[in-house]
Amino acid sequence: MKRISLLFLIIGIVYGCKSVKEPIELKKVNARGWYTTNGTVAEFDPKNKHVEIWVPKKNKNAPIVIYAHGGAGFREDDQARIEMLRKNGFATISFDSYAMNGLDWNFVTRRVTNSGKQNLIWGVYKGAITYVLESDKWDTQNIFLYGASNGGRTVLYAGSQFTHSKIKGIISEAPAATGYTLEDVSIPTIVLYGEKDNWAGKSETDYVWTRTYSNSPISIKDWIDAQQTKNNPIKLILYKDAGHLLFEGPLKKVTVKRGDKIAFSAYQGASEEALIKYKEDLVSFIKHNQEIKKPIEE
Repeated sequence: MKRISLLFLIIGIVYGCKSVKEPIELKKVNARGWYTTNGTVAEFDPKNKHVEIWVPKKNKNAPIVIYAHGGAGFREDDQARIEMLRKNGFATISFDSYAMNGLDWNFVTRRVTNSGKQNLIWGVYKGAITYVLESDKWDTQNIFLYGASNGGRTVLYAGSQFTHSKIKGIISEAPAATGYTLEDVSIPTIVLYGEKDNWAGKSETDYVWTRTYSNSPISIKDWIDAQQTKNNPIKLILYKDAGHLLFEGPLKKVTVKRGDKIAFSAYQGASEEALIKYKEDLVSFIKHNQEIKKPIEE
């Protein structure tokens, strides 16, 4: 299949991103015009303009949350999650992996497979975890992983790749039904969905967490059940009056187009009550699982 390196070299120049030495390569995977990543992707760089690191001025020992964006890149709803974390006194690291690879988010979200999107996110995310573990800028005893949609599946995958005791919890909002293979996770984990989340589904009740595909034959719900059978500390939480990605605004049904055709209709956003409960659950989870340092006795 023909590679389109030249196309993405041009896109990379337009977007002014020089995070990788060579232009990222994508390869076509089917006749419908979908692509996946092929080759080296951008890695974490704390000095990259698309990376944002924030530490509370009055609390250098605050827990730190490493955030992974969804399939559309780092958007307004992602920023809303970051602001929520900061208002509650947590340090944060966030980034836009698509921009770091010189890619237009409009193209990636419409033409790149979930696995390809997750490759772009994971290329940066794994380096961010290592950076946090080795830095003295925050409390490295209390690291939390947080992601939404494709980022939500990526952080679940991260939980199986990083089993460090300093990682105290994983928060996965609306993890994608396809992509990286999910393995055992022994870190405390919560998986959060809106009860109406039928994003990219075939019907009103084709919920993301129960869905399977030929390349992802185990649903998120079945994976969680299997983890619980192994006594791994993972919990599924569903929110009434909420759809895909609770920070997308008020709950509504939207129609998503691919070109001139309607690809699917689905619910997104959440009621004010659901979003408040979501925030309370998330903050409570972090505070409950963080390790409180004991004062040094004189």
